Amino acid sequence: MNNLYSPGARFLHWSSAAVIIWANASGFYVAFLSDSLVSKNLVSFFNVSITTLFIPLFLFRCFHAFHYTKPKNDNLARWNQWLASQMHRMLYIITTVVLLSGVLMMDRNINVFNLFSLPYLIKDREVTWLINQVHIYSCMVLSVMVLMHIAAVIKHELTGMRILRKML
Repeated sequence: MNNLYSPGARFLHWSSAAVIIWANASGFYVAFLSDSLVSKNLVSFFNVSITTLFIPLFLFRCFHAFHYTKPKNDNLARWNQWLASQMHRMLYIITTVVLLSGVLMMDRNINVFNLFSLPYLIKDREVTWLINQVHIYSCMVLSVMVLMHIAAVIKHELTGMRILRKML
């Protein structure tokens, strides 16, 4: 049995990682560290555009993850394999919440790189404010989970379990 992820799985993983890490890091930067309205508007425009385009890719990634076999890892105890599986499942769930709340919280049309726009779905400001709060907290949870994921990979690499090479 092949001990590496398929090229498709690797592409889906790394493109997802790039979008998720960028959107979270830049979003938190403009929310908490930047006073520049220009920066806030530019990052908001780019993040809305890139994450809107990311949604179909993420849906395909979810389909792929749940329908294709992952490489076997005999070095991990059954408990660790179960825990890793559940953490990955939670990453998919919280990413879904972030993306869904990101779309639903919009109070204007979703402009995608000035190429096309999608209408916003909810007109009630109180509802969009509440969804915005869900979005903020789910982004925080996603950031913590991504850091935990990276820490787990580093831990495995340092202890001789070459997990990262399966995804490179």
